[in-house]
Amino acid sequence: MSSTTQEVKYAWRFPPCPGYDVEATESWLQEMAAQGLILSTEGFFAGLGCFERGEPRRLRYRLEAAPKKPLDEDGPDEEARSLSEAYGWQYVARRGDFLIYAGEDDGSLELHTDPRVQALSMNLVRRRARASLFSFVLWLVLYPLALGNFMPLASFLTIGTPVSLLGNVIVLWSIGSSAASFLSLHRLWKRLRGGEPLDHRKDWRRRARRYRGSLAAYFLLLLIFLGSLLALWNADARGGFTEPYEDWQGKLPFATLEDFFPGAEFSPRDGGLLESTVDVHSDILAPQIFSVHQTGSLRLPDGRVFTGGLTVDYYETAAPWMARELAREYEWYDHRRNRKYYEPLELPDELAADHASAYSAVFPTVVLVKGNRMVRASLYQTSENVSIPLGEWTAILADSLG
Repeated sequence: MSSTTQEVKYAWRFPPCPGYDVEATESWLQEMAAQGLILSTEGFFAGLGCFERGEPRRLRYRLEAAPKKPLDEDGPDEEARSLSEAYGWQYVARRGDFLIYAGEDDGSLELHTDPRVQALSMNLVRRRARASLFSFVLWLVLYPLALGNFMPLASFLTIGTPVSLLGNVIVLWSIGSSAASFLSLHRLWKRLRGGEPLDHRKDWRRRARRYRGSLAAYFLLLLIFLGSLLALWNADARGGFTEPYEDWQGKLPFATLEDFFPGAEFSPRDGGLLESTVDVHSDILAPQIFSVHQTGSLRLPDGRVFTGGLTVDYYETAAPWMARELAREYEWYDHRRNRKYYEPLELPDELAADHASAYSAVFPTVVLVKGNRMVRASLYQTSENVSIPLGEWTAILADSLG
């Protein structure tokens, strides 16, 4: 490069309109060129447009619906590129589903003269936007449900109401944005199909502030949400919610193995995967959430030894309907997960509970609801000379709920 050659200077600008707003994008790029900011072949990156600083120019920009998805190919094929150049249009860059062409504003032939022909290519983008909308619904609704074992309320309460609500807002916002993209493209396609040409001088300033503000707010909420999830994950990984059962100093609001055998002394199993732990969470809508696992042995006053384990999930909720819904979620989860071993079990009629169900899901399991409290417990017994019937330990558990 000679000493007289000037180095190209670039400027980055945040678009004032979404990529699917063809008319506003064309008008904005034209006004930027009139200010001496010419769209670079670098195009758009991370939502920003790259411009070359130069002399103001009168340029026209046209957005052409790309025949392929963004990841399939960066620009037009050679035939399309040569044809557009023959009419005075140069391919510049790509933004989403659209190829951007530039031409001198000298009254030369338009890139498209028949809106109905343009509607054919626009229909491809419209159909892709519809498919993306369906994909968004599947990924942003069904995938989180699957991660939560299709137990939305239990997952909502465990993660916490503020973080869960924020996540739902982001999901609805994302789906709404995808729906807006499809509807806008659908309306544009209908106009073109009806023979109405595009407005290449659309006023993009009218909605620029709202668009930029909403996009900034969306990414701010997304960062807060991801940061909150990361903090929860880090706290869980560091054992912030869990402690060994033998170190727990508080009083549990439900019966444990020691209550099934009064006077017995519990000795937790040493090491291994089946450790005795207490997991504690709290939420605005569920002040007390416990997940307790006991495994080990109980030495009874008469010298006999019980061996086995107890797993309990307990919720004290803000309203009784939430406790009933949690019971339904856990019952359905156990039935779905252990379909091969699932078998209904009978319980005594006089249990002190508003709702009670029992079934074998590998181990005998009971689900009880009493007012605004829900408990789901599984007991396995491995000792040969000491055992407790299902009805007896279920009654003790129900009575412990107050």
